[in-house]
Amino acid sequence: MYNQINAVDLNGMVLFHELAQSSSLRQAAIRLGVPTATVSRKLRELERDLGAVLFKRGPRHMTLTDAGNALFEHSQKIVAAVNAAQTAITEIQSGPRGSIRISLPFGFGTNLVAIAIARFALIHPQVNLVIQATYRTVDVNSQPFDVAFNVGPVDNESLPAVKITELHRGVYASNDFCATHGVPSKPADLLKFECIPLEAQRAADLWTFREGGRRVTIQPRISVTDVTTAFHLMQGGLGFAILPNFLCRDALKAGRVRQVLPNWSIPPLAVTATYLDRRHVPQRIRAFLDFIRNEIKPLTSSM
Repeated sequence: MYNQINAVDLNGMVLFHELAQSSSLRQAAIRLGVPTATVSRKLRELERDLGAVLFKRGPRHMTLTDAGNALFEHSQKIVAAVNAAQTAITEIQSGPRGSIRISLPFGFGTNLVAIAIARFALIHPQVNLVIQATYRTVDVNSQPFDVAFNVGPVDNESLPAVKITELHRGVYASNDFCATHGVPSKPADLLKFECIPLEAQRAADLWTFREGGRRVTIQPRISVTDVTTAFHLMQGGLGFAILPNFLCRDALKAGRVRQVLPNWSIPPLAVTATYLDRRHVPQRIRAFLDFIRNEIKPLTSSM
């Protein structure tokens, strides 16, 4: 068995994989950039080494036999490993290159991560980026992404993850709103004001308070799913909102908004990046995650 395995040519496996996908000697030869006669010869050698017929030959097309189907499942993993090894060697020699498919959450992702991604792209011109902003929770194991940023708990805890930063939060309102309606002196006082809760915050009971010995949840006129929308509504004078401090920093310095209840300890939100579980994580993925973490953490830890 040992000698039989060693007799199987790796190039023959790659050739078999291309042939199985194209179902044609001629098409496989074109894709591989070799003569058709070479493909035919290599296939005969592979079948001889394995002691099995892998294809049924037709006048125009070739179809896999049962043995061919079994081999094809394994050849996909072999070809993927070969491609990953070639990419890893190339990256070691010339720096990160290749493609990264990225999922960003609206709000945090489009405000802060996108800026850091732009800087990464300028430094690494050989890396191609495919970026999708979404409200959905993304699982990189089942969806076509290499990296997915998450704000809050990660649904699939089995995925490898890198902690990017923590988002500290506060309660904010526009100065005009505070001047007209006043300010709360304790968290439960927010029940008396117009507020702009995010749906995820309501689900986490962040807008539920003890009032008169019972738990009361705020019933808002406006609720949103996106933190950036909540920020603009708050700045427009529609009420109090619980928002990441970094998002309100410039408006606070400019005097457009005010932070209230500074002693209310609101749990911070963890920002993580999940990625595909691979034996060898490509250098471009490692370089990307390290860069984003180093860029973002100082910006969010200062407030």
